[in-house]
Formats: sequence, structure tokens, C-alpha cells
Amino acid sequence: LRSTLDVLGATSLSSTLEVTGASSLKSTLDVVGASSLASTLDVTGATMLKSTLSVVGTSDLGSALTVRTTSWLVGEVDARSNVRVQGDVDVQGDVRGAQTLTVTGATSLKNVLSVDGATSLKSSATVDGATWVQDALTVTGAS
Repeated sequence: LRSTLDVLGATSLSSTLEVTGASSLKSTLDVVGASSLASTLDVTGATMLKSTLSVVGTSDLGSALTVRTTSWLVGEVDARSNVRVQGDVDVQGDVRGAQTLTVTGATSLKNVLSVDGATSLKSSATVDGATWVQDALTVTGAS
């Protein structure tokens, strides 16, 4: 066939359809089996996946990522900018940081606070229970 094929009704092919040039579909594409693309998939509009998205290589999101339900991050997470969380953060391992940790609201620690280095309290401190000082204690002002 060396010209346009115009089919008005449904068409069924019993073997492979191979297209050498560009293809343009003017409506929905419904694929029943698995699909394989040998190059980039470029989607102009919104994309909805109704099942799991599995990515083998690195993913680069050029904009925001919104997660609407519980998610698990397995492995190390490297955030190179600010991270904002609107809710509770439950950490089940160590938290390490090379810079300052700033907490705006009240902080409750449910276990021992261990500080390696000088500690500065810029307001009053209330201690409920016994207090141990293992070295010199200097008090300036009223005591």
C-alpha cells in the first residue's frame, strides 16, 4: 500500500503492527497486555497511574511531589534543601545532623539527653527529680 488507508469500522490485526514513521492517535489508546518503550515517554497532560510505579534508575522531579497517604522510604534520603512536614515525624533510628537543630515549640524528650560539648540555656531550667553535677558548679547571680 503506497497511499493512505482509511478504515471506517473496527480493525483487528492478528500479528504485529510496525510503523516506521511517526504515529498520531486522535483518541484513547487501550492496551490490554504489557507495553515496552525503547525510548523516552513524553506526556504533555496529567498522568494517572492506577497501580504501583516502579522505577529502576534515578528519578528527577522538576517540581513538587505530593504524597497523599502513608509512604515508606527505604534506604538513605538526601534532602539538599529545606524539608517541611505538616504533621508528626516518627523516627525509629538515630537522627544525626552537622548543623543546628532549631525547634520552635515545646520539646519533650522521653529518655536521656546527652550533650557532647558546651550547653547554653537562655532561660530558666526546671528539674523535677534528683540532679547530679560531676564537676565544678558555678552559679552567678541569685541562687
